[in-house]
Amino acid sequence: MQTTPVEVIDYDANGYDYREYWSGRDYELWAEQRVLRRLVPKLGRPTWFADFGGAFGRNAGHYLARAEHAVIMDFSATNLRNAGERHAAEVATGKLHLVRADLYRIPFRDFAFDAGMVVRVLHHLSEVNRGLTEMSRTVGGRWLVDVPIKHHVLGLARGLRCGQLREVRSPAPVAMGVEEQFWNFQLGAVRDRLGDLGWRTSLGASVNNFRQWEKVAPRANKLARPFVHGMEVVAQTWGRGWWGPSQFLVARRHDPAQPAYDRPGGHTVDLPPELAGLARRMVCPVCVTRLNWTTSTATCTRCDHTYHRHGAFWDFVPPQ
Repeated sequence: MQTTPVEVIDYDANGYDYREYWSGRDYELWAEQRVLRRLVPKLGRPTWFADFGGAFGRNAGHYLARAEHAVIMDFSATNLRNAGERHAAEVATGKLHLVRADLYRIPFRDFAFDAGMVVRVLHHLSEVNRGLTEMSRTVGGRWLVDVPIKHHVLGLARGLRCGQLREVRSPAPVAMGVEEQFWNFQLGAVRDRLGDLGWRTSLGASVNNFRQWEKVAPRANKLARPFVHGMEVVAQTWGRGWWGPSQFLVARRHDPAQPAYDRPGGHTVDLPPELAGLARRMVCPVCVTRLNWTTSTATCTRCDHTYHRHGAFWDFVPPQ
């Protein structure tokens, strides 16, 4: 675990609610959900599952039916409060845990999860190699990685038109946007990094291959939708690795790890069972040391940082 802070986009600034982003994005939502229905089963039936940057639990329905326990990690307290409302029953029983965390400093032990996924998150990571390293060390078996690429069809056309084709095709990430930067990557560079970390990757799907169509022809949505959806279905397979702006990878660890975190005892013996399993997997994100737990706090045994529960979620973002 690397503990040096990196600036993280604050999605809670100015009262922003990420659920609003999905208003009017029916095509993108449909395209993504179709892929997840197909690819999440490839991750097996994990005992513990991680949804890195899982926001308000938009995708939780795909893994809650398959995993015994799941954790949504997100930096936004608003997202986690909304996830707590959306999945209140699963949170109450301990099937789903909500943890506020910085994905550069994840408060979980190595191989804490059997499987995981990261969807619509990498474009926020200015230091993507560090983020991938930190997330991947907590997953013991398989995970699904959504990579926003810069060299998709429209990106290549734009680069050719603007004389930036070499930059689009190079291994280096590029920053997009004006007020806040979103990062796009070369797929091969991300796969190489995952390979260095011990993962074997395969192309899962090309997603959102026609995401601009709703903006280009808003009045033709109803009439054109069946045709565009049909093209998306074909492109999700045919366009793997090059067409769409989002490329999903299925990653399998070369040497799967299954640490014995589920044995009772130690500092979790007095916790209710719905919390004890989570506690055994967690460490202080500052000094990577075990924690002393109550039902509302977790205190580091070395640096004395105390992390608190706020309603449905635990806040493990270290104080600045």
